[in-house]
Order: sequence, then C-alpha cells, then structure tokens
Amino acid sequence: MQYNLPFSGREGASSLSPLAPRTFTPIQHNCLRIWDVFLSLFGSFSQLAQTPSVVAVQDPRVYKGKLPSFKFYSCFSPPGTSTKKPRVASYVFSSFLSTITLLPRFFDRGDIMALDLFTLDGFFNPSMTRFTIINSYSTKGWSNNTRTVPPELLFPHMLGPRLTLGDLNIHHPTADPLRTFKEVQLATCVPYFDRATELGFSLLTRSGVYTSFSMSLVGRPGLLDLAFARPLRAPYFSEWSHPLPSTGSDHIPSLVRFDAPLFRAPSLKPNWALMDWPQVDEALKSLEIAPPPSLPTSPSWGVLFDTNLNRISATLALHTPLKNVIRRSKPWWTTTVPELRKA
Repeated sequence: MQYNLPFSGREGASSLSPLAPRTFTPIQHNCLRIWDVFLSLFGSFSQLAQTPSVVAVQDPRVYKGKLPSFKFYSCFSPPGTSTKKPRVASYVFSSFLSTITLLPRFFDRGDIMALDLFTLDGFFNPSMTRFTIINSYSTKGWSNNTRTVPPELLFPHMLGPRLTLGDLNIHHPTADPLRTFKEVQLATCVPYFDRATELGFSLLTRSGVYTSFSMSLVGRPGLLDLAFARPLRAPYFSEWSHPLPSTGSDHIPSLVRFDAPLFRAPSLKPNWALMDWPQVDEALKSLEIAPPPSLPTSPSWGVLFDTNLNRISATLALHTPLKNVIRRSKPWWTTTVPELRKA
C-alpha cells in the first residue's frame, strides 16, 4: 500500500477551516476511457443545485500517462506505468478541499484507491473527524465467477465511517430483485454482499434502478454501479439519484448525497392506512415469485427470500400514498417546543 503526503486545498494552511462541511455530494461514473464522456460529465454539473464534492471516475481516459483535468477540481489517481494505466481516478472540488485535509491511499494496483478526508470540526458532527472513500473498478477475473478486486479490499477492517463505491460488475437480488439469476452470478456476488453485511455496510443504491445499459440490442440493463456505507454514515445519507443527463457512456452518473439531519427536509413515509387494497390484490395475483434455487444452500435460500421480499415490498409501496408532512415531522421538533414557546 502506498501513501501520499496529506494534501490541503490552501497553500501553507496551518490549520483546518473552522467550518465543518454540512453537505457532501460524491458522484461516480464509468467514462469508458473516452475524453468526450469525461467532458460531458463535468460540463453537466452546471445543472445541479450544488457542485459535487468528489467525483469518483472509473475507466478514465489516459493519454501519454496523463489523466484529463477540469477547472476547479484536483485529480488523485494510482500511479501508472508504461504497461499499466490507472483504472480509477478521484476528483475533489477546490471549494470542498479548502475545508478539509486529504490523504490519498493506493494499493500497488490501478483499479482501486482510497481518499481519507479529515477535518477537526467533524463531518456534520464534532466526533466524525475522518471519512474514507474507496473508489474501485472491478472487472472480470480469471474465471466467470471471479472479479479483479476482492471483497477484502473493497470492505476492509477499518474503524470509522466509510463509503465504498464504483463499477463492481456484479449482480445481486438486493440491487436487482426482478432479475433471474444464474448460479454463476450468485457465486460471484454473494461473497461481496456477505462481506459487506458482516462488516456493517448498507447498500445505498436504489433497488431496481438501472445504471448500465447495453449499447447492443442483446444485453439487458443492469445495476453495476454500487455504493455502500458503514452505519455511522446512515443517519446522514439523504439520497442516491441520477439527476444528470446521459454522457455518451453505457453507464449513467450516480450521485450520493449526505447532509446533517438538522438541515434535511423531512422524508415522506407511506400511509399504510390508505393503501389501495383492491389494486394491491390484483398486483399480488400477477406478481412473479422467484422459483426455489436449483442448488439448495443456505446462501441461495437467503437470496431467494430477499428477492421475493423486495418484490412484495415494492408492490405494496407502489399502491400506497405518502403521508403529508406535519410540523412534528420536522427534524428540530421535540415535545418541549410548545413549553419553550410559552416561556
């Protein structure tokens, strides 16, 4: 593993900014080694309400040993050689970089890297002074059921909040519940999701929302661009979305947003009392239940249960209206507010 010297966005800064980041918005995208895709991605940031803090790029364009650059962003990538080019790169927005100290970490390979972010004031709260982002591009390994980046590198034993994201090239029923899986696909993905679950990671990507689309008429869409976070980040996770247009790649950019709960709009929850039961009854009758596994093992039965549970839950939520936001749903509301107002 290689370490670089800590990097601060301000030359000669002796201390960190006293303002702790309240919002953190990383974006991930596979650029297919095409310059126009990279340029289209960064050029589309003007359509966002807030400029992305970190851009995790997989399969970037490398020309004469150099990666593309973009104004107001600093690039970090694994060191390349004449025969092996970096497969990942991370771009950090200068405004965000001025509030933190950053330590890039590499692993003697070009398909995975990490960024350790530090701030004395903490990310969203004073106790969260460090945050790690792992950016990876995992491709097919020496066999159909192996990938180049092992689960141990994607989900290491480390303390503190972490975000693991990238193009992992694996399919799993949790991410794609409507897909029919082959045994070789389950054998490939289960070790990764088991490792993530064992270490307390949560899948942030939205189930059933595709991020990759085949450029031929043969392949079907898939959810290959995944994002996982440790539970310490879960209270600050706000959304996983695709607000940007197509860049010309067969993947679409994915944005993950974290913010402080105090400044977050209240989330809308289903109003189960107003569920449209006649519509639900018809939908459940036509719902396709995944068949039992051909090889009955404990992992395959677990995958079967998760697949069918996700399909049923998605059907119920589709025919259930959301609750209206009331003042007690606001983050700052407590039972003592009326008494404080009287005082």
